[in-house]
Amino acid sequence: MSDRTRGLLLLVSLCASQVISWGTLYYALPATSTVIAAATGWTVAAITTAFSAGLILSAVIGIPIGRLLDRVGPRRVMTAGTLLGTIGLVTVAAAPSPPLFAAAWCLTGIAQAATLYQAAFTVINKQYRQHRARALTVLTLTAGLASTIFAPIAAALTNAFGWRDSSLVLAGILLVAVTPIHAFLVPVYWPEHARTADATADPGRTRRIIRSAPCLQVGITGLALALYAATLNLVPSLTSSGHTLAAATAAFGLVGIGQVAGRILFILPGARTNGTLLVTIVAVAALILLALVPRPFGVVVVIVLTAGAARGALTLVQASAVVDRWGTAGAGHLTAVFAAPVTIATAIAPAVGASLDAVLGTGGATILLALVSAAGGASLIIGSRLRCRTAAECRTG
Repeated sequence: MSDRTRGLLLLVSLCASQVISWGTLYYALPATSTVIAAATGWTVAAITTAFSAGLILSAVIGIPIGRLLDRVGPRRVMTAGTLLGTIGLVTVAAAPSPPLFAAAWCLTGIAQAATLYQAAFTVINKQYRQHRARALTVLTLTAGLASTIFAPIAAALTNAFGWRDSSLVLAGILLVAVTPIHAFLVPVYWPEHARTADATADPGRTRRIIRSAPCLQVGITGLALALYAATLNLVPSLTSSGHTLAAATAAFGLVGIGQVAGRILFILPGARTNGTLLVTIVAVAALILLALVPRPFGVVVVIVLTAGAARGALTLVQASAVVDRWGTAGAGHLTAVFAAPVTIATAIAPAVGASLDAVLGTGGATILLALVSAAGGASLIIGSRLRCRTAAECRTG
């Protein structure tokens, strides 16, 4: 089998595993939370909090898992993560109370750290070298279908069998479909160039990079919080501006289309070179317009698509930022460190926005919060860029 064929097989395999893993370990719960609340008597807030707790733990535990990825390679880590995810979903199905439900989602959160984007991004960044931008785009475009595929599947299973049996079915799908991919198709070890980079790297290099780049990290986190808070709370924000619920819901659905477009545009010539700065400018502009131009609806649609494009491209910025600046040495650890605050921000964004709207009594409060967060993130990103004028300076940390 040629290197090109192996590379294509690996990419197709990762795309399939990401769709199924995101669908079972992430999107199934938001699609069924109201049904679970009705069946158990638990509040939707308690169910959502359990899910967010798992996401936050996945961000924290992702750092040592990233270090383990660098050291032992992807096959064992991602296979173990899939098995743990299966156990986590079984535990979710058996949880008799909200605290144990939350504990089960924390277990699932550990599995998320070993199987979802951060692990897959590390594989692509270390395996594909100069072709990684295109591979990352293909992966994120494909994985973006996870909600489209699995939200209705999870809802249908829950309606047919109940939420507990539905969780068991999803656990079975994860075990049967994804475990063979990670156990047999994901590489056992990193390629020679990646192993050499890891072996010859200065032991203190990772610490120096982490200490030298807080502005970039916090800046991207600020943008993520802004974009996710604004888009995930778009329906109440638009209805408070006088739009109908149907129109607001339709606009919310367009965020996904914008994400796809943003990821495609990210690989165009010149876009990736200045990707972080371009995404920053587009995100801030979209949020300003969303706050200042609540009507007419046609204009709002364009603004929402633009915000969605910025959100979609930001995923690729996050995926490529580490390797673009510092190479593949320690990429698993560094990627996890940089992703941790972003994951936490996206986990709390819906609750932060909704809470602010509730306190201030207006759907526009979320947009104002997003603007402040985006402005702070943009200033940090631009400041980081000014201090690091060349790629060589960035790589030295």
